[in-house]
Amino acid sequence: MLARPSLLVAVLMLGGCAAAPSSPPSSKITTPESVSIAVSDALPASGYLPEQSAVAPGTKYVVVQASGGSLFLGPILGSANISSKTKAMAEEVKGTVLSVDPEPVALDAILHTGLPVNESSSTYTVKPFVFMQHCDDGKFRLSLVFHVQGNGAGSSWVGRYIYDLPTAYDDSRLKSMSPADLANYRAELSAGAAALSDLMQRDLKGELPMKGTAVNFGSLYIMGVKMGGMGIYTQPQEIHFRGQLIEETDSYVTVRLDGHMHNTLMGGGLAFGVHRTSRKLAHTLTPVG
Repeated sequence: MLARPSLLVAVLMLGGCAAAPSSPPSSKITTPESVSIAVSDALPASGYLPEQSAVAPGTKYVVVQASGGSLFLGPILGSANISSKTKAMAEEVKGTVLSVDPEPVALDAILHTGLPVNESSSTYTVKPFVFMQHCDDGKFRLSLVFHVQGNGAGSSWVGRYIYDLPTAYDDSRLKSMSPADLANYRAELSAGAAALSDLMQRDLKGELPMKGTAVNFGSLYIMGVKMGGMGIYTQPQEIHFRGQLIEETDSYVTVRLDGHMHNTLMGGGLAFGVHRTSRKLAHTLTPVG
């Protein structure tokens, strides 16, 4: 496991409230044999996206950033200013990698797993999209997301599966992508869709562990901005979340994190779900205790 000697700071998801659990659907809802999928071209409802985020118009890319807040503005004006800056940023980047639609990439990967895809009658609906977080180091970090909801009156289950795309982009590179850059991005997106399709299938069928090793897990893809104010800050590399390490290899880890999907970025709004990420992209991965 990765270790980090510097201070590790646990982020509180929402003061006074328990985080929503990231767990597989109940076997009472579906059996492994009955699992079928519909792939939607719609984004999740706003209540399932981080507060202060903004959708790049006409795309399935959700931009998240935290600049614009201030202790002097107060919570209401500060939040409004962050939201305004995020919307402006979403407009600025809408002609870049955002031209690549993640939905057909996701559908192709899901079909390759052998999962039945039934648009008219399915047990689960998948809504693929991409988080674009603008971090304190000036780079955009992108994560492919499969947002999954149970269908039918008896199911309120919601799951999220996240794959961190390895390449980070600074502003200038993102706005002037070369053909090679775009080809690399498509390849990373396809690899992510394949990994998430496999994770999702196994989780929906009850084959992915709910618990593993309790760990502190930190990544700039979840929190790439510092916390604090008045000159006293906790750097993003010092921020971690409590989770369950459910799979690991020499190259990647799979971690379940509880959380609140509608929290702000600073409140851990990108944490909830099953994360598949390269070991190289995790700055903190240490056992709890």
